[in-house]
Amino acid sequence: MKQMLLIGRLAWRDVLSEKIMALCLIVGLAATAAPLLVIAGLRAGLVEGLRASLLEDPRIREISNAGNRDFDAAWLAALGRRPEVVFVSPRTRTLAASALLVPPDRPQDARRVELLPSHAGDPLLTPADMPADPSGIVLSAPAAAALHVRAGDGLDLHVARLGEGAAQEILPVRVAAVAPQRATAHDTAFVALRLAQTVEVFREDPLSWPDAWAKAGQSAHVWAGFRLYVRRLDDVPAEDAALRAAGIDVVSRAGDVSGLLTLDRRMTLLFRLTACMGVAGFVASLAAGLWANVERKRLSLATLRFVGVPFLGGFPLIQAQILAIGGIALALCGAALVGRVINHQFAQVLPPGHPLCIIDGRLCVLASALTIAGAFLASAAAAFRAGRIDPWEGVSTP
Repeated sequence: MKQMLLIGRLAWRDVLSEKIMALCLIVGLAATAAPLLVIAGLRAGLVEGLRASLLEDPRIREISNAGNRDFDAAWLAALGRRPEVVFVSPRTRTLAASALLVPPDRPQDARRVELLPSHAGDPLLTPADMPADPSGIVLSAPAAAALHVRAGDGLDLHVARLGEGAAQEILPVRVAAVAPQRATAHDTAFVALRLAQTVEVFREDPLSWPDAWAKAGQSAHVWAGFRLYVRRLDDVPAEDAALRAAGIDVVSRAGDVSGLLTLDRRMTLLFRLTACMGVAGFVASLAAGLWANVERKRLSLATLRFVGVPFLGGFPLIQAQILAIGGIALALCGAALVGRVINHQFAQVLPPGHPLCIIDGRLCVLASALTIAGAFLASAAAAFRAGRIDPWEGVSTP
């Protein structure tokens, strides 16, 4: 250990004795690493920013069937158990998926809305929105604005049976909450599964409302469709393909997500190619500098070997790490400054909280680790050369 500390002190003093050359190597390393850090930050900012903005809109992760088809409860339950699926909700038939909402004291503000079955955990709603009471509904923001109602207000739900002279049921409901603006741009009422089932049965079968309510509670109910949400963006194309392979025609944003994933892969490839070129140049230049330093100081190193200093190979290894740490520190400072300038210039055209250039702690640690590893690789040849210097090379001959 004492011998290693001695080699470290000698390497450090040698660097200090040639400040100009050491500074040139440090600046050269920083000039190589800083642009790579900025490119990595731009890639992270662009791709991660797009991912974040898409993840904030759960409709990007939504997949639904395109047309009416029979899906039993067991099949939907199995679909919801897939590891990539976080939420599944059935849908009623298109003709049964609408109703008239009427404010009791303002019938002129009546509005026809889509009834969308929902339950706890719906990504379109906040966790506390969907009530357990079947008479509670959650209105979309456009529907609430058109009806001039807010959470806690009462409405009359008019359900008319299909056909001329058909019966109509008026059901009092309560607005439990108003869905976030991002949930949907349509006039929609999120309703309990039992209520949606009852509306469908009442419209299609000649039953009274109580009988329709009782029939809707049967576990053998068959649904006309579904909507599901996957866990990650990467799951959208795969789940879309799996459902289509099963013969189910679906509607999703798989094309948009695939485009983003392709952009991510191509930018990653571009960054890796650029990084490889930069790292190769850094390793070559540092290796040449360290080798030249060993050759210039061969007599001094041989003298150290002659007086009993072991492991001269550690001399260029330690110097390489000193230069690498100095270079990457300078590069990180420069890249962080450039990143702040870039984010400031694009602050007006980017969404809040989504910078264009992200140089975070993870990137700094990764860059530092790669630089240290590259410095070790660059110093290997010089260390091997220093280790082969014989002691008698330090003995001058007359």
